[in-house]
Formats: sequence, C-alpha cells, structure tokens
Amino acid sequence: MTLFLRWPILSLLIFLVSVPNVDAQNSFLDELRINAQTDQRDPAELRTESLLTDSAATEELPEEFSSLEAEHKSVTSFAGFESGCTTDTNCCETPLVRFRATCFQGAQAAYGIISAGDSNGLGIQTVDLFGTFAIPIGSMDHVISFTPFFRLDQLNANASLDVPDSLYEAGVKSFWKKVVNERLTTMVLFTPSVRSDFQSSQDAFKLFGMALLQWHIFPDKLSMTGGVIYTGRQDYPVLPTMGLYWTPSPLWKLDIQFPSPRISRRLLKNSDKSETWAYLSGVFGGNTWAVKRTGGQDDQLTLRDLRLVLGVEHLLSGNRGVFVETGWVFSRSMEYANTPGQIDFGDAILLRAGVQF
Repeated sequence: MTLFLRWPILSLLIFLVSVPNVDAQNSFLDELRINAQTDQRDPAELRTESLLTDSAATEELPEEFSSLEAEHKSVTSFAGFESGCTTDTNCCETPLVRFRATCFQGAQAAYGIISAGDSNGLGIQTVDLFGTFAIPIGSMDHVISFTPFFRLDQLNANASLDVPDSLYEAGVKSFWKKVVNERLTTMVLFTPSVRSDFQSSQDAFKLFGMALLQWHIFPDKLSMTGGVIYTGRQDYPVLPTMGLYWTPSPLWKLDIQFPSPRISRRLLKNSDKSETWAYLSGVFGGNTWAVKRTGGQDDQLTLRDLRLVLGVEHLLSGNRGVFVETGWVFSRSMEYANTPGQIDFGDAILLRAGVQF
C-alpha cells in the first residue's frame, strides 16, 4: 500500500474510533498543529495565548512539536476521574493561562526511544531540547516567535547498514502569525537548520518552511486550514497541508489534518491551575541528514516511517507541564541519495516522555 493511500486510511481510522464518544457531547507545532483556540476570553488575550502555545515545536513534522494546545472549559468529571470543582461553581470554567507575561515563554526537554525489533533492525534514541521567545509587533494581533532547538538521534544498527552512530539537527524556528480579521488568520513558519552527522558539511544546511491560511467557519467551533510545507527532505520535499479543526465541546479537540491528524480528550481540570489531556495522533516521521559514508564519500541519508501515537499530557499554567506517550511505528525504511533502492525495517514500539518548564 502506498504512502498516499495509507495516510487517508489512517486519518479515517482515527476519526471513526472517536466518533461514538463525541456525539454525547481545542504538540513540537506542533509545526503542523497551529490551531485556533476555543474559549470565551477577551480576543486579544486569546490570540496572544494561541500564538505562544502554538509556536512551540521539534522534528519529524508533527511529533517534534509538542502540540501544547490551549485550554478549554470543562464538566466536573470524566469516566470516574473527579476534579476539584462542583457543578454549582464556575471554577471549572476558569481557563488555564498557557502563556507567560515575559519574552521567554519556556523550554522543553524530551527523550524518546524506538526499538530495533531484531538484529537487522534500526533502533533510535532521541533527545530534543528547545526554548521559545515571543514578541508582539504593534499589537497582539501580530506576533513573531523564535525557538532555538537541538536534536540528537542515536542509531543502533547492524554495521552492514553503513549508518552513522549519531545524527544531529540544530537551528532556529521563526513563527509569524497575523490575525487579518475575525474569520481569517495567516501563519508562516521558517526554520533554517543544520542536519548532519557532524562529519559531513556538504548540503548539511536545510530549510523547513510552512505557509498556512486558517478560515474560521464557525468561530470558537470549526475552522479550516490549508497551505503548503517545504520539508527539506529528499523523499517528499513538498507536501500539502489541509484539514479541519473542530471543538464540539470543551472536552474534545479534533484536528483532522493531513499529514498530522490528532484527537484529544480532556480527562481532568483543576480550575486555572492544571489540565490533563489524552490524545491519539498520526505522525509522518523521519527526515534527511547529510552524512559521511564508511568509504569517506558524502551522501544524504533519509529515514522515514509512519506512527500511531497514544499519549497523556498534564498541563500547568505558565506554559509548563509533562507528557508521556507510546505508539506503533510502521512502514519504516531508509535510503541513501547516491545508492539506488531502499532498505525496509519491521514494525517497532515507540516510548517518549518530556517536560516543559
């Protein structure tokens, strides 16, 4: 089954699994998960928080951008988990303020591991570090943020695969967002970085770029997003992005978007102090790095995979929190630009956790 057939099927599967619960009742962008926020606060405050939470992020497209989406109003309990609120008070409706009243919006550290599966497989351990700074330009409708980041991927593979022990990426993500009117928002993300094994410098400089238009069909409920992504990868240098972002209630966020679908369900809320969310997401993983082969020649290594991820995140006020997630990694492969063909790997398990402070 081809990649372009798998993604629509994966997105549809995620949606169908969640529909029965929805009818009873808004990530590193994530670069691909830049969404309108859903609550009843003052529009200027809401737009500020939306920008500052959405601009945080890391690699492998959606997975690397921690998807720390803004808070929503809640009922008092879910599936036996009780909050500290009662139905006759308004404490559950108090929004969780994610942004900080400073230029520095916080930092994140995350660690993940993908199992090798067998002696001929490819195991990966990943460390992500980043911090975000944001500045309003004239007003809160027009803001720019900068996120310096560093990523390390340690590879565990058979020597016959001729892959480096470590791959690196370091750069700065620049995110610009402008609210044109109550219906239309424009967003641009531009990321220059170095991706290599730090042994080869040939074509190590890479660019990631994304331009989006977001149209709010029903403000605070349903919006539609469309745009284009330049990945800087060898296999899929350009991808379209399109989809719907729906918040049917304060408990649910449905981001049915290619290539990064995600559905979130709020489990707990403690007034304006904390919230706990569970989520199911699809991830288009991998990237391209400049590397030096065993024989000394420079080349471009591309790793790719697809992922189905289940996670839980506990969010605190002031853009702080923790998350843990696990997932199934499939359609795994690697290829070199100067060597015809690709090498496929078996399915694997993903474990990942991080803290934002």
